[in-house]
Amino acid sequence: MPEFAPVPDFALGPDIPESGYVVQDLGGGAHFVTQGMINTMFVETKKGVVLVDASPFLGDKLLEAIESVTPKPVTHLIYSHAHADHIGAAHLLKQDGLKIISHEITGEFIKEAKHDDRRPLPTETFSGRRKEMDIDGVRFVLDYTGDWHQADNLFIHLPELKLMGAMDSFTPKSAPFFRLYFSAHVPAYFDAMDQLLEYDYETIVTGHMALPGTPEDVATNREYIRDLRAAASEALRTVDMKEASGAAKVPAHNKQAEIKVWMDAVTARAAELMPSWEKRLGGTDIFLSDNLNATAWSAFID
Repeated sequence: MPEFAPVPDFALGPDIPESGYVVQDLGGGAHFVTQGMINTMFVETKKGVVLVDASPFLGDKLLEAIESVTPKPVTHLIYSHAHADHIGAAHLLKQDGLKIISHEITGEFIKEAKHDDRRPLPTETFSGRRKEMDIDGVRFVLDYTGDWHQADNLFIHLPELKLMGAMDSFTPKSAPFFRLYFSAHVPAYFDAMDQLLEYDYETIVTGHMALPGTPEDVATNREYIRDLRAAASEALRTVDMKEASGAAKVPAHNKQAEIKVWMDAVTARAAELMPSWEKRLGGTDIFLSDNLNATAWSAFID
């Protein structure tokens, strides 16, 4: 059984009560909802509620959370992206008149998942980089800036509320999940952290764990991944493939084992080169090798 470093106090979210969720008022009618592992947000408008995502981790508790704030119906559902851990309870919200909005790529991904009826097709999609909407007096800006997570993931900006939604972008107060959140294209993930700092907001909702973040949290994550890239690049420069495979006694004809042993050695060396982050981010011990491996492969092939 592996031993894990304790989660630092600053990375702990709120205690989750028996209801199974916590709702936090973000101001201006916006609210943050978490069940401890996954979270999202909704906005009360003049006529109803605009919800971002519907996670099966929250399930029917999501409607209960909304109803604890307002009796208004959910009129709009925005899909941040197609992954089922974020929108796999959307079928529970399906009702006449509900508008489901996404990028057109999200709709295509859902169509490909023919076996999955938990994710209703969007009723309204857009192509290209941006869609701006006024929903009952609240302005939403949906931006598709690149394949930094899944090829369809949106930045959801509410300028007047100083609020940002960027699901699966990073984890406030903690290291990124596996392989930089399973980034579809690692250079785009690095770009995304720069892009997030170009928007005007005070609070950012990022999809996982139990804390909303700030622009300062984005900047901290950017600094951390830059350290990952620096360590991985130096390890690539200094770890020789032949020496690594020779030390591991890899048979000369086994090229698959050779490259696996080499990249494992690169990752191990990069971990030695990484500065300590345990006092600044939680979970660095858990995901360091995964994140360094993804960063090293990107530095090697991208």
